[in-house]
Amino acid sequence: MLNGMVLIKKEKGLTSHDVVKKVKYILSVKKAGHFGTLDPLAEGLLLVGVGNATKFFDFLVGRNKSYSGIIKFGYSTTTYDSEGEQVGEMKDIDLHKIDIGDLLKDFRGEILQYPPKYSAKKYKGIPLYKYARKDQDVEIKPVKVEIISLETEILDKDLLKFRTITSSGTYLRSLAHDIGRVAGTGAFLQELTREAVGEFDLKDALTLSELELRMEKGEGLQKGLIPIEMLLTEFPRIVVSQNGSETVKNGAMLSLNDILEVSSGDDSINYRIFDDDGNFLALAKKDSVIHRFKPFLVFNNKS
Repeated sequence: MLNGMVLIKKEKGLTSHDVVKKVKYILSVKKAGHFGTLDPLAEGLLLVGVGNATKFFDFLVGRNKSYSGIIKFGYSTTTYDSEGEQVGEMKDIDLHKIDIGDLLKDFRGEILQYPPKYSAKKYKGIPLYKYARKDQDVEIKPVKVEIISLETEILDKDLLKFRTITSSGTYLRSLAHDIGRVAGTGAFLQELTREAVGEFDLKDALTLSELELRMEKGEGLQKGLIPIEMLLTEFPRIVVSQNGSETVKNGAMLSLNDILEVSSGDDSINYRIFDDDGNFLALAKKDSVIHRFKPFLVFNNKS
């Protein structure tokens, strides 16, 4: 069974769901899922968990993300990107004559941001884009996000290139739209590339075509796949005995007598449990009172 994280370089025009479906087909796996949507307009790094790694969503989806892109000024659009319809009349702007620092002063650090109406953000269990397509207005509440860094370069009088690191959940389309609103001319996201998610980098990713070619040639996944044993390395590692392995597989409290090795991490709550052959068995929480470990996510490595 293949377990790990596949780093995919998503191309424009594909949905994140399209990518997951293709990865499942190429790798002949039943379980796969992405860790953070990329819009069809966007390209770049998409993390696709396969096998047991799909269970790591809650631990990996919150990683900070790095992007580069282009904002076009002059008007806004219904979707806040180049795929939407123009809203309002075209307005002239010359970014060379604007104080960009002043324009962007309120778009760094923690900010409140409204998700786009055309987005997968849910209201009462239904994605917002479904309401928008029916011209139904719903109450969209702002969300606190963080723009950790934001660097820009003027490409033309109405084109602003940017690089940014953001917290998870930040909509770059909303960022472009809001900057255009402050500029008084409107703006939308023309291009977007996701460069990194946490410690995972686009330079290590494969396109779907490259992934398919490697598998056809029998070259395997020396590049593009992070084995499950190499994920969540911020959690200390515990190696257990054979008896401890059976205890963990049954989800029972792990006795200190069954532990062969513990890496440093006295302040950690979560731990990774391995058997003495190096197989990743489970995630466990440390009980600070009785100093034992209770598995809360046990893997079935035989399926």
